[in-house]
Amino acid sequence: MTDDRGNEPDEAIGARARQYIDPDSREPLFQQVRRFLEQSLLEGRFRPNRPLPSSRHLAGVLGVSRNTVSAAYQELTALGLIESRPRSGLYPVPERLTAAQPGAASSAAAPSRSRGAVPTGQVDWSARLPRPLGEDLQHAAAHPDWTRHPFPFLPGQPELGTFPARAWLRALNDALAGPHLAPSLRDSVDGDDELLVKAICREILPPRGMSVSPAEVIITNGAQQALSLLADLLVQEGDTVSVENPGYVDAWHIFRNAGATLHPIEVDGGGARVTRADAARSEFVYLTPSHHHPTSVTTTYARRAAILRAAQSEDALVIEDDFDSEVRFKGRPTPSLKSLDRTGRVIYVGTFSKFVAPGLRLGFIVADAALVAALRERRRYLTKHPSGHLQRALGLFIESGEYHRALRQHRRHLSRKWEAVVEGLETHLPFELPPVPAGGLSVWVNGPDELDGARVAELARERGVLVDAGERFYLGEGRRNQIRVGFNAIALPAIPRGLELLGEAVREQLAE
Repeated sequence: MTDDRGNEPDEAIGARARQYIDPDSREPLFQQVRRFLEQSLLEGRFRPNRPLPSSRHLAGVLGVSRNTVSAAYQELTALGLIESRPRSGLYPVPERLTAAQPGAASSAAAPSRSRGAVPTGQVDWSARLPRPLGEDLQHAAAHPDWTRHPFPFLPGQPELGTFPARAWLRALNDALAGPHLAPSLRDSVDGDDELLVKAICREILPPRGMSVSPAEVIITNGAQQALSLLADLLVQEGDTVSVENPGYVDAWHIFRNAGATLHPIEVDGGGARVTRADAARSEFVYLTPSHHHPTSVTTTYARRAAILRAAQSEDALVIEDDFDSEVRFKGRPTPSLKSLDRTGRVIYVGTFSKFVAPGLRLGFIVADAALVAALRERRRYLTKHPSGHLQRALGLFIESGEYHRALRQHRRHLSRKWEAVVEGLETHLPFELPPVPAGGLSVWVNGPDELDGARVAELARERGVLVDAGERFYLGEGRRNQIRVGFNAIALPAIPRGLELLGEAVREQLAE
């Protein structure tokens, strides 16, 4: 029996879901929900011309969180089995479902509860794989289909049209010619490209207040590999890592999966408030002081000095994730926390993802030479080294002056987009916007108590607008009245109309 929308009634959906969803299974809950929805789609239980249930409604039917349903919907969207239609919702894609039918029976079958119940010859991976230690944590919002939306207000994706493609292609070509060919193609074992390391020491770090030797730098596959290497090498089972709350969710998963307990630190307009008590209970303190993720506030000099005093007095290590320090629109960039450190306890993580491109996966760690040597040894048996070709190309890109030339242009372009976003939010939001930090790649919006950021993000997506709900960035119970509006991915001319539509979504939610 179907309801008046052409889909099954809630009771039938809930009864079938119990065959697929087991809260005690080692398989992540959102994957169980995704498998249930995939099988339902393949069986034609959702009509092609009817919208799927909203994440809020389906979460209530299944007895799971909205984030779980949203993650399942995002995976199905990435697989092409469903699609988002602006102002309408999510719909099945019949042609993709038909193509998926032959293998659907085996891939989408209900998960087995134990190894003994698995048919002979098949492996029960749910019984063999370790249970993720961060299951209770939020997951960062994923937007794999962001290029299909006309108004992607996202900080972590690039605006494709502004990438310095011609200069980068020259660097790639030069890296495969003459004396650069061997460094690009060789097996460097645990070593890094000398040209790139020297360029970082000479061109990238001095503006951030650091003067270091090449022995104190190691190249990584982005900031996430840097954090993973540090957690793998340094974090022991039962250690405590103090983290900003709200903060960077991916880092939380990395530390938790290494066996650490997470301790939340309050963040306000002056940045993270790290006390001696915080440092005393922690082996590590993880911070984003240049532009706090996700609010973009800059940690004040007084707070930085207090952080270093607390860490030194309690013998804690500080991991400084400086993911976008060069993106400041008023005044000079604040010197890094590492530049103020005189005891060697600050470990600096840098990345080229926020300017060059996240898809290139290049970053670096600056730390004491002894730690860097140990990280090289650990990295050798995990991934050896990042691509030699990309390393040499980036080194040439920096040495030629193209990097800083493109960075200046990019910063001016981002400044115009920041101004357009601030102006648009002040115009279209039905409440007053607090002062906005003049830096970073997003604007953190605090709304009235009745604002539901997750619902706003859902309504905005229906209009082709992508924003992130603020509650995703909290450890434990988060505030629901916040959203993050990024401006790295969206084109400047699209900002006014996109914010007009976002304002409509906010008003609709407040009126519900």
